Amino acid sequence: MRIIFSFLALAFLFTSCDDGDILTAELDFGDTFNSCGELVCYKIKTDPSESLSVLINTTIEELITTTIDSDNPLLVNLVDFQPSFSITSTYPFNYRTYNNAISDNVFCSAIPPSNLSITNDYVSTTGFANFIIVLTEDDNDGIPAEFEDIDGDGDYENDDTDGDGLPNYIDADDDGDNVLTATEMPNFSTEFELTQALDTDNDGIPNYLDTDDDEDGVLTINEEGFLTPDLNPSNDISSNGIADYLNSEVDSYNAGTTLYRANTIQQSFQLALNITNVTLPILTQDFIDFGTLTTTYSRTVTPELN
Repeated sequence: MRIIFSFLALAFLFTSCDDGDILTAELDFGDTFNSCGELVCYKIKTDPSESLSVLINTTIEELITTTIDSDNPLLVNLVDFQPSFSITSTYPFNYRTYNNAISDNVFCSAIPPSNLSITNDYVSTTGFANFIIVLTEDDNDGIPAEFEDIDGDGDYENDDTDGDGLPNYIDADDDGDNVLTATEMPNFSTEFELTQALDTDNDGIPNYLDTDDDEDGVLTINEEGFLTPDLNPSNDISSNGIADYLNSEVDSYNAGTTLYRANTIQQSFQLALNITNVTLPILTQDFIDFGTLTTTYSRTVTPELN
């Protein structure tokens, strides 16, 4: 998994605080938070009915914006490494209590429930928020990223079997033969790891890393039928119900294959928030850890076939 760190500012995670010299509240809201719109980040609980929230002049999409890597156009990095947001009267931090059980509708609906009213609203208009963003990318090919570290040096970025510019852990086709790694049956399991991976020609190279899976002298990428030029050798079958790229008795050859298949890369963004120097009528706190929010996206890239 590709991990990219970025530091941002936002707000919250209230842990329980009791320093003995001020009135305190029991603010135990768990380890995660949610968000709505442009941009309210919030945490709720129902027993008792309480919420923590902060209003910020941005969106989640803006916070997790990425840019193309300057050295490799197939890779991306987070744009902003240390955005910072002040807590103000316009963008306050709130701790609220309610007369009835609450739900996400309190923050995510234009019209809150009619049977719900705020019994206490404690507001901080000072303080700062700090946000850590972690981007993890993966190809979802069934092989955990740590097992795609071919040379075992702990650096996932320098393992690119097919030399297409995509490291194996975000390359859905590790050997660049236009048959997806998942289709080539790496058969990963925690018990056997990759020792059960399919190796059709028994050459010691598993199919998902083998450019000529049936060892017939024709590269798998070129065993693409003329009648179905869809960059997918796995659906080209001439005889015996076996795909040509796995059938050594068929040496179909299509030298016209000049493109790789598109790669879909799964992205997971983990946003961890904390807030400093918040002041509420019932609480003054130097540091509040608000927990994490995880959101997922995907991106698609197509390497160039050299």
